[in-house]
Amino acid sequence: MNTINYAERIIFHPDQQIMEVDFSNLTFDMSKSVNTFYDEVDRQLAETGQKWFFLVNYLNCRILSEAWIAFSHRGKKTNLAHSLGSVRFAASGDTSGTILEKSKEENFDPNLFPSRASAVAHIEELRNQIPAEDYQRVIAKEAVSDRALDDRVTFHDDLEIMEADFSDYTFASSADVNAFYDVITSKIAETGRSWYFMVNYQGTEILPDAWYQWAMRSKKLNAASSMGTVRFNPHEATRLEIMKRAKADDADPNLFGSRDDALARIVQLRSSAKV
Repeated sequence: MNTINYAERIIFHPDQQIMEVDFSNLTFDMSKSVNTFYDEVDRQLAETGQKWFFLVNYLNCRILSEAWIAFSHRGKKTNLAHSLGSVRFAASGDTSGTILEKSKEENFDPNLFPSRASAVAHIEELRNQIPAEDYQRVIAKEAVSDRALDDRVTFHDDLEIMEADFSDYTFASSADVNAFYDVITSKIAETGRSWYFMVNYQGTEILPDAWYQWAMRSKKLNAASSMGTVRFNPHEATRLEIMKRAKADDADPNLFGSRDDALARIVQLRSSAKV
């Protein structure tokens, strides 16, 4: 996989507002290969500043079980940020079956077609559903697709709290971790002081490729700037992973089911510090 030129497998057809991705004859055997390909897809899409219909060639493409979680999450994230609709063709065997299964689980139309010609014809149908007077507005992409990371970091001066909102955010790779933690670290540095950290994990997902970097960045930031860290609302998989890593570091995970309980814990920590 390392010798493959991913850039050559991404083709834009401006007249049809189509971005074509060629997964043909590839085997994604691990999350690293998935992330490398999607990093290139995202880079090229971002440069256009537009949204596109996605046309995806799955001819003889295999996605092994070790890579499916990353493949699914990166695909979903790219679609939400850049896609007007995704159409897939020539998928077969396990790949076709898994796409159909995921579409049922996540309630999306798999748009699977046997040939490129039938897939392109369906994109034309989708394109014709957009009123002509609205077309340019619809294809224009907002500069920031996700809620700005700056807006996810809040300081509560009266309680000495830095609140980080990881809610509904997916850390799919080390780059995602670094982007978020760079913002937190920079904003804390601007204050010139330490804080109690309160972190919202509602709907947060930390994928396997991101866990190591997430652990390193969070540990480093806590050591440098935290007077105590509390966390709330993680789903079960994230909760168990945080507890495991806290145990390995002989630290209190300070996990709570609600923001109110997390705030109450910080009040306790502040009171203890003043004694």
